[in-house]
Formats: sequence, structure tokens, C-alpha cells
Amino acid sequence: MSQTGFPAWNGSPKDAMRVFLEHCMEVGLLAARNGMEVRPNELVSGVIDQLDKIARESYPLFQVIENSDLVLHAEGPGAQHDLPWLSALNWLTSTANKNMRGLLRTMIDLMGVDGKRVAREADLRLSGLAPGSVWIGLKLMVPDSPLLPADIQLGYRLSEAAARLPMLARFIDDEGLRPGLREAEPDPAQRDAAMSSLLAFAPTGKRGIHTLGISSREYGAATLSQRERVVLQEALRRPVDSRLRAGVLQGEVREADLDKTRFHLRTADGIVRCVHSALRVDQARSMLGRMHSVSGKYETDADGRPRLMYVERIEPMPESASLL
Repeated sequence: MSQTGFPAWNGSPKDAMRVFLEHCMEVGLLAARNGMEVRPNELVSGVIDQLDKIARESYPLFQVIENSDLVLHAEGPGAQHDLPWLSALNWLTSTANKNMRGLLRTMIDLMGVDGKRVAREADLRLSGLAPGSVWIGLKLMVPDSPLLPADIQLGYRLSEAAARLPMLARFIDDEGLRPGLREAEPDPAQRDAAMSSLLAFAPTGKRGIHTLGISSREYGAATLSQRERVVLQEALRRPVDSRLRAGVLQGEVREADLDKTRFHLRTADGIVRCVHSALRVDQARSMLGRMHSVSGKYETDADGRPRLMYVERIEPMPESASLL
């Protein structure tokens, strides 16, 4: 309780209005006690504009934040409050739709389940749109599907992957990725998928959006711009050799993820996310569903299992080959 006997303000628009009205009432009562004439219309005229501003601006944003797994805030000439560019708004929503479905597909695929169909059927909601440049909220509704593992925590795990993006984005520095990123996301495959997702969200500036803020209730906020885009492009191309081991892996090539420089290999030890910048689109399509041997350098998870491989060579295996 506050000293006035009311609950302390917790940041909601309703409490913002209450605190503001309390202050105005105290000013009016103090004036009356000192013999000044206080008229209702004068009290109202002094607060109505501020209450109108809180109602118009704070309530929509509060609803967006409360009901979203991930919140995007676009700024730039194309995201002006009164008249945003339709092309900018279209880029924001289409990028969000494609990127969130891509992240969902990747995370499910890394669990060993074909995530393509599930990602296509996922119910991705626009949980709100608020003024102040352009704010939109995204809510992931995981579909009921026999393809998904019987895991009551699956929906939480997938929403968590999206909500963690702002936290991981704060590891992007001026020249590269800051130390500590691997400790923040110890699974190399999921880390690479998350950073690829952040790259897809980073604006190019061509649609009138110069910066894109991303935030979630659990993990705070971060900002993506063309600078972060350049850093991410370089970081995703360049492995950290001190963490890598040389080796050869064999398995079935699965769905390519986000762009055709990455694909998943189903091995006897689990799914490995593979990076091969020279992979052509037609080549990737011909590899899907077939057994291949890939050689290069890979990074392991905490249990020593290969999870992220930078591929140097790909060779098809005999049609009769299968996983042990």
C-alpha cells in the first residue's frame, strides 16, 4: 500500500489514470481548504486532455504487451503514427508471419519431427496494434496435430523460443557478437536458428522502417537496425573455430530452413543443423529425403552431441543406406 492508502502504481493504464486523478483531486482539495473556490468544470478541463491521451495511447499498447509472445515496434518515415506507409506495414506483418512460422518449423524439426506441415497450420494471431510509430503484437497458437510429440510443454517451449529473441539480440555488438551468447543459448542449433530469425527481422531501410524494436514481457527489449543486420550476416557466415571439431556425419537430409544455406541432417544421434553457403536451391531440393555424408567442422551441445555443422563437402550415399 502507498502512503495515500491506495495500491502502488503497477504501470497499467488504469493505475496511471488513478494516480493522475489522485494528484488532481489533492490539488483541488488543498485549494478548497485554503479558501479558494474550486469549480468542477475547472478541475475537469485541467485533466481531460491527459486522460484522453492515456486512453488513446496507453490502453492499446498495454493490451499488445499483455497478450503477445513477441512485440515489434517499427520506427522510421514509413512507420509514422498518423499515416504509416502501407508498404511498410505490409513488410512488417508479412515478415513477422514468415519469420515466426520459419522459427516454429525449425524448432519442431530440431526435435526430430517434420515441422513443415505444423508450421503451415499454426494459428499466428495479431494480438494488437498500437500507436506510437507502429506497434504490433504476435501470439502463437500451436495447432493440435498428430505429428507433434505428446508434450504438454510444447506450446510453452515454442513461445519461449520467440520470447527469448530480444535477450539474444542484446548480444549483437558494433563489430560482432558479444561474449556470453553461447552460455545464454547453449544449444548451437537453436542459437543459430534464433540469430537467423533476428537477421530476418532486421530492417534493410528500403521500406521506410529504419529500426525495429522487439520485446517480450519475460526478456525485455532490444533494437534491430541495418547495423545489426550487417553484424549478423557476417557472424552467421563465420564459425568460431575454437569451439569446432572436424568430422564426418551421415544422415537423411531434411527440410531447408529460412534460406537454402541451411538444412537439417537426421543422424543416428539426432538432428544436426548444417550450414553450407555454396548450396544451390536446385541442389538442396534434390537432396531432400535422401541419405548423404557431410564433412566439415561441427559444434556440440552440453552432452557432446553434434548440433551445428559448417559443411565443407557433401556426398550422396547409396540408395540402400539407412540410419543405424
